[in-house]
Amino acid sequence: MIRLLQRMDDAQPRHAEGGASAPLPALRPVTLLADADESAETALEDWSRGLDWVHWLFSSIRQRLPGIHFHALHLPQPSLYPRAPITQQALAARWENFTQQDLRGSLGQGLIQAWQATQAQDLPRLLELDAQFSITLSPASRETSAEAGARLLQGTRGARYQGILGRYRTLQEEGQTAGHFLIVWAAVAHFFQLSLASVIAEYIRLEWDLATRHLPTPIAPIRDESIATLTSQLMHTPRIGLQLLGTEADQINGSAAEPVSQQAP
Repeated sequence: MIRLLQRMDDAQPRHAEGGASAPLPALRPVTLLADADESAETALEDWSRGLDWVHWLFSSIRQRLPGIHFHALHLPQPSLYPRAPITQQALAARWENFTQQDLRGSLGQGLIQAWQATQAQDLPRLLELDAQFSITLSPASRETSAEAGARLLQGTRGARYQGILGRYRTLQEEGQTAGHFLIVWAAVAHFFQLSLASVIAEYIRLEWDLATRHLPTPIAPIRDESIATLTSQLMHTPRIGLQLLGTEADQINGSAAEPVSQQAP
């Protein structure tokens, strides 16, 4: 079993003023999601190389957008109390619909196909997938997707030897392709050598975080078990195929999870 502990506040001074002893910084466990055939060592390398830059790259999107393809701002509120907080049950119902229809449909398949195209260095295929999203997405999703994609491209502009990501960016800046987020994310993740499981998982986590951060009542982060289940569904692998390194069990078991209405997915 592998368990990582990470400081919750890296800005906290290591020593108190005047030489006085200071309490140890708070630590939190970090759970790693790995492909079924990926070793613990490879997953740890993925994490150490990717976690910080993923959070940094997504920071602009988190600050500016309420969602990319999943939006929770317009959920119904209790009719007798217009200012009452949005119910978790309503959020859970919309999230379930999004994950089982949109995510397992055109969005998830488009992301996987984009990742496969970047692995094959197939730029024409990326452009084809980009054009498909421009046709199939709703007007609202097209707008937020293009904005999120542009912000992600901007965040990686200064990197060297970008390969297919750089060629794709050039075409996007010339207005020859839309630059939808899922296409850009697949190219960026390939540049940083993230596994497909991590690519899918980080997108799922981002959509949940974007939707819930704007709600009047705080909601817990999405559970790692839920991310692993959704990722497995998209990759058409058994649920046990994705490992959660650092949890109480080395792999996800098949036990039933708590109802989504009682906690975050």
